[in-house]
Amino acid sequence: MGANKETGEIVALKRINTEQEENGFPITAIREVKILKALQHPNIVKLREIVTSNEQGENGETPKNVFMVFEYLEFDLTGILETPEIRLTQDHIKSWSQQLLQGVHYMHMNKIVHRDLKSSNLLVNRRGELKIADWGLARSWNSEMKRLTNRVITLWYRPPELLLGCMDYTTKIDMWSVGCIIAEMFRRSGFLKGGNEATQLDLIFRTCGHPIEEEWPDINKKCRLWKNVQPSNGEKPFPRRIREALKSQLPHSSWMTEHALDLIDNLMILNPDNRWSALEALDAEYFFQNPIVKPAHKLAMKFAVDSVHEWEARRKHEQLAAQRKGQIPAAATRRAMSAPSKNFVGDARPPPPRGPPPNGLPPGNGRFVPPRG
Repeated sequence: MGANKETGEIVALKRINTEQEENGFPITAIREVKILKALQHPNIVKLREIVTSNEQGENGETPKNVFMVFEYLEFDLTGILETPEIRLTQDHIKSWSQQLLQGVHYMHMNKIVHRDLKSSNLLVNRRGELKIADWGLARSWNSEMKRLTNRVITLWYRPPELLLGCMDYTTKIDMWSVGCIIAEMFRRSGFLKGGNEATQLDLIFRTCGHPIEEEWPDINKKCRLWKNVQPSNGEKPFPRRIREALKSQLPHSSWMTEHALDLIDNLMILNPDNRWSALEALDAEYFFQNPIVKPAHKLAMKFAVDSVHEWEARRKHEQLAAQRKGQIPAAATRRAMSAPSKNFVGDARPPPPRGPPPNGLPPGNGRFVPPRG
């Protein structure tokens, strides 16, 4: 986080690592800047400018420090959902679902696929506006592209076609992630929380059923790994039970209406060709049933905390867990939770603490080596 010297505006800074690249500037950062400069939408985070230091890197050509300067938003969705002191209502879930879909629709209409939609990459400000952030894995897309990397999207939000080895995918991969995010808002916890690719795929099949040829006729052609995991002769395939799963473990079961189930169900169809697009999802009955969706500025945003992001929520979870185990006194816990992060070096979103995060999240979840394709 930083401030504009002239206007005093608080901004978020994202450091671009130029020291580990032979050519001086990461291609993923170039791609991210190009995309963000092209996309201008109320639900997409704004890139203000690029700033550099006077100090040169080891190659003597590229500045040692290069920062992307973004508008600052006080919350991310993971921080909100993992902070019990924050009281959410149906209005928040419905409005943020619609705002997310509006941003995704605009992105897809401009032939961009995000490839890492997850709750921690969705920022929210005190005006109730939700904005899609972290475009490091995004790229332009068209239907002629047949060999794209499938090592994208954080595991819990990764669609079945990628887990099954598909490299000829479409923007529908983002729509599966959107379905997971909306389900997560209702639950205040991740929906499909596998520990590795194999358990994640098994969890998807146990929840959404096994693919069948009538519903996904080209699965063998598109997904090279399907032959390794498909039910053997005589083995009964899992039935689709996603609606039952969505209705379990809810803080407010009445909020998960039949129309809400319809929305998530259609966003998480196994065959991407049949999965709803963002435009189709925006026309879902859920957004037209009471309570009617509210615009951002009418949401109640007087939360019990002024600002919280994923790394802060997880640090608090770890400190409280340690306190319960008697490892540290309560006073030390309060001091640790109020102290600024030592990892914070000009970046609005520092890396998470080392070691396994809480809630069973696999270490390094969402921290990929940036792909080239």
